[in-house]
Amino acid sequence: MASAAVGTKRSFAAMSEDNRSPTSTLSTLHDVNMSAGLYSRQRLMTNIEESLTSMTSSARSTPRHTPVPTSPPSEIRRIFEPDASIVLIGMRGTGKSTLAIIASMACRRRVVDIDDLFQEATGFSTAKYRKQFGAANHNLRQEELLRTALRAHDKGAIIVCNGGSLERNGQLLMQEFAATHPVIHIVRDLHSIHDYLGGVELRRLRDMLAFSAPILRRCSNYEFCNISEHAPSRSSTPSDQPIAPAFLTLKRAQRTFLKFLSLILTRDTTDGPVGNANPPLEPGYPLSDVATELRKYTCAVQVPLSDLLGEDVDIQTLEYGSDAFELVVDPTDLDPHSQRLRTERADDISNCISKIRRSTVVPILYHVLPSASKDYSRGSYLEHIRHGLRMAPEFISIDLSIGTDTVAELIASRGRSKIIGHVHADKSWDHRSWSNYYETAVRLGCDVVRFTRPAKSVDDDASVHHLRSKIHARNSTVPLICHNTGRAGRRSTCFNKHLTSVIPEPVRDKPDFAARCERNPETSWLTAREVTQALYSTFTFDMMKIHLIGARTQYSLSPAMHNAGYAACGMPHQFKCVQTSTLKSLQEFVHDPNFGGCIVIQPFKIEVISLADSLSQHARAIGAVNTLIPVRHLNGDGSVPGDLELFQERCQSGAVQALHGDNTEWIGIRSCIRRGLSPANAVRPTTCALVVGAGGMARSSVYALLQLGVKNIVVFNRTLEKAEDLVVHFTRLVSSSAGASLVPSATIQGSRPMFHTMKSRDDPWPEGFRQPTIVLSCIPADPIDDNPAPHFTLPEQWMKSSTGGVVMELAYRTLNTPLMNQIREEPSRLWTFMDGLDWLPEQAFAQFELFTGKRAPRRIMREVVLQAWRDEHGNADPEMVERRMKAIDDQEP
Repeated sequence: MASAAVGTKRSFAAMSEDNRSPTSTLSTLHDVNMSAGLYSRQRLMTNIEESLTSMTSSARSTPRHTPVPTSPPSEIRRIFEPDASIVLIGMRGTGKSTLAIIASMACRRRVVDIDDLFQEATGFSTAKYRKQFGAANHNLRQEELLRTALRAHDKGAIIVCNGGSLERNGQLLMQEFAATHPVIHIVRDLHSIHDYLGGVELRRLRDMLAFSAPILRRCSNYEFCNISEHAPSRSSTPSDQPIAPAFLTLKRAQRTFLKFLSLILTRDTTDGPVGNANPPLEPGYPLSDVATELRKYTCAVQVPLSDLLGEDVDIQTLEYGSDAFELVVDPTDLDPHSQRLRTERADDISNCISKIRRSTVVPILYHVLPSASKDYSRGSYLEHIRHGLRMAPEFISIDLSIGTDTVAELIASRGRSKIIGHVHADKSWDHRSWSNYYETAVRLGCDVVRFTRPAKSVDDDASVHHLRSKIHARNSTVPLICHNTGRAGRRSTCFNKHLTSVIPEPVRDKPDFAARCERNPETSWLTAREVTQALYSTFTFDMMKIHLIGARTQYSLSPAMHNAGYAACGMPHQFKCVQTSTLKSLQEFVHDPNFGGCIVIQPFKIEVISLADSLSQHARAIGAVNTLIPVRHLNGDGSVPGDLELFQERCQSGAVQALHGDNTEWIGIRSCIRRGLSPANAVRPTTCALVVGAGGMARSSVYALLQLGVKNIVVFNRTLEKAEDLVVHFTRLVSSSAGASLVPSATIQGSRPMFHTMKSRDDPWPEGFRQPTIVLSCIPADPIDDNPAPHFTLPEQWMKSSTGGVVMELAYRTLNTPLMNQIREEPSRLWTFMDGLDWLPEQAFAQFELFTGKRAPRRIMREVVLQAWRDEHGNADPEMVERRMKAIDDQEP
């Protein structure tokens, strides 16, 4: 049986100090993952009782003149100062402490725990203080400490507050704080909390959560559902493989929470004393820099909330070929006493949004079916919308027919979510109300407008096209989604340009499809693959020829991986390898009107720069190019257009006017490092990395490390001069004004990155550098021409990190290497090993985006890489493939 990875409450004194010893850091993160059985049961049970007692008894123990906490104002402003402190509130066992550590390391903020402050100030735990001095004194002391803490830690902190601290006055204090700060209610499923607490009667715990949830939601402006992760048991792991360290079970929670924070925090353009307040979301991936709503011919897959409530939902499969994930929520009746969402309903929505966010990289579109078509009240619709805003979806639709004042109120409380003004009606497309709705939406500040109408016949397509053209001629700044629905509306759906609604592949063949359409008249009749195929069949898009060029291409896995990705998305592109000793073949490809791009491998990554008319900032910084894309339209001054314009012309044939060069290798390296590093080894100013090699891949590795914020980098290469050249290149980069704006680690906390070169494997680890927790081997692992394989292993004196780390060998033709065996046999089991089969798909996802303008079907490409791999003798390894295929489901998207 797999066991849930649960947190254990600890003091934060040692957790938030950057100068703590490696040993204490390791024990902290180990404790976070240990069973609650190591926690004092007596103290835990006392605290649980206190959480409920404090809230329920506050009315009796607090003076009568104390104002009763009210619901927060309907208009909540969710825009904060970049360094505004973040508060995590929730019941015990929801994982606040673990999430606080994760956030503090990523955002470079200190952690403040209200319970610890109480203990330090009074010498008592909250439970013992209540018992000795009474509930009234306890509540007054809690209020005093909470008020002082919120004032003293107004900026640059992660504040952790249990439900027991929020008696009546505490609730008012937190509501006031939420007006200018993000206050996040952390929720978790009942059974995971029960497993963590142990010994608490399930029924009583359920009652406690039902009682506390409305209170905690009133005190907060955001909500995050902390989905429990599961660690593999020893019996499920092959005997020849080390069991993954327990801390890696937190990786998905870490990624999901940091993604959530990136969506609610204001991005600072400068790094203050606490670093940047907003951890970046997938920086470097080409499509991350282009607004989804501005790209053409994008799709949003519709999935009802009810389809996501099961435990075995495969979200990645549902969103193949789509550019957004649309969660469709059908309003339900409200709690008759509070006239708000029932706790179970709110929990379901929160849980499903977290499921989507942890399983995909595409943005979430939260859509509540307009209440006009249902028996439920307008109040139910608005409560569902307001709860959705707490989840920080990238997009949220608002029914424009509910009135301008209400729409304006909701838009004012959107935070950083983008608003889609939505209307679904039976009125003819010629009716003037459509234009009026669009003008109103633009005036109120909607980011996108969406109009849909049930099609009466295929002749309605002409009318919808006329309306699109009419609105575009008057205002083209706010994207318009406009198409017919139903079977007769399929053609207009295909040619809608923005966030076209589609359904998952198997939905239409299910017996309940008619009932689904009855419940939601806006249900699409097309899949993303069908829409894509229609665009190619009508010559809106063209088949592209994509190439890989290099001196040794026979072992490349790129053709199989890319062709599988194209097929999964319904694209007819062709990918071919060209083995050559010169770049003359590339010049021939470029003259083909269907040239779609080229992957460049050794030995041409530097030489090809001379053929590129423009370079991405990353390729320029690295000094190497591994991806070329055609440019078919130039700006008026002859320059290459920006990213959005380049994506708008993807998959369209024509004469090539220029070539644009990019580098995706560093993206794959960075992704693997982030996936392999434990929270204990999260990057901080003292983190040190070792790069073995000094060629093109080593350059990409150093750049990836700098992008991660690593400030201490040691380079070892057999030829010392090449290592020194690499160090000189990046020293100049981080010292330049351009490099300072491009590389986060160049400016964080004032000091520039430090580099050091090692002369020999016999050298001791350099003084002033901590032992490395990141090791990247960028040298060949197999013979090349007449040169034998290096058979590199790490010297013992370079592997003294007490918290282990991640070791990655970027070669993939030979997997059973001396370095891999060394890490596998490491007795501490604290090191994670990754190889080229981990790295190759990660960088290919970025190439897929550059070639197609669409997100890659990641799981499919990962699976095909494993299936297509052969060793140096042309042999497959079925056991290895099976083992790694099983692990794909547990990987981050």
